[in-house]
Amino acid sequence: MKRFSLCAMLACLLAAMNLVAQAQEQPANNCADVNVPIAGATETDTYAVNNAGVIAGDYLDSSFVQHGLILGTTGLQTFDGPSGSSSIAAYGINNNNVAVGWYFDSFGTETSFEYRNGGMHPIAFPNSAGTEANGINDNGWIVGSYLDSNGVNHGFYWDTKRYHTVDIPGAAQTIAWAINNANLMTVYTETSTGVSMDAYTFDGAHFKKMDVPGATESVIHGINNKGDIDYTIFDASNNRHGVLYKAATGVFTQFDDPNGTNTTRADGINDKDEMVGRYSPSSGNPANAGFKCTVN
Repeated sequence: MKRFSLCAMLACLLAAMNLVAQAQEQPANNCADVNVPIAGATETDTYAVNNAGVIAGDYLDSSFVQHGLILGTTGLQTFDGPSGSSSIAAYGINNNNVAVGWYFDSFGTETSFEYRNGGMHPIAFPNSAGTEANGINDNGWIVGSYLDSNGVNHGFYWDTKRYHTVDIPGAAQTIAWAINNANLMTVYTETSTGVSMDAYTFDGAHFKKMDVPGATESVIHGINNKGDIDYTIFDASNNRHGVLYKAATGVFTQFDDPNGTNTTRADGINDKDEMVGRYSPSSGNPANAGFKCTVN
């Protein structure tokens, strides 16, 4: 009869336990594509979702022209910038269905807007060379980034009365992405060439570093009113993954849309921890597809 040493048996037991642990770490994803109900639409990007499940983003039509969108259970709103503009998208939406975003004007300048009641209203950081509005909360506070005369990006927030610059100490560039109803913002740093580096939250006075453990790049995105956050991260092989951070437990959970393994980008999150974003289909057609996911 074949005999096993105690060490060998312990090694087998540890290996089995490790396999079980790995299986338990794999989240159960509930993901569905977000498709725009417009004939000929070729691509959808989803960036933000509110508590009613209304999604903000953009889509490409059959001529590959980009349009802004707000998509809910009751229907679709689409909108465009002024004549000569391009690449419009809505990046944030609050529970009043007010969206914010930006487009390139006819001169190629980043130009921001607030979209409400079917009309567009300008957002512009004073004396900037371009403004990108990325997030809005139910208080009407708006966050994003602006470009200075030297071509450097700075974060900003607008408290409905005045604009404030947000710069992470020592960072080459700063981007603010989202804000919850406690006015807690998500902010990340970039190198001078635009490579994302570190993630933070900012309460208007203090920064808290919030990098995802083990990620080479942590791009912090949406934040809900529980303090839960979603991220896009890059691993050592430069693959892209979504991550959900639960504030109540302090746990980070990596996930991929089943149709977009290694290409998943998580952008927005609501209070139900429903997340929206996009992935790249393996076929390459379209280049990006929108999704809504929950992770258990």
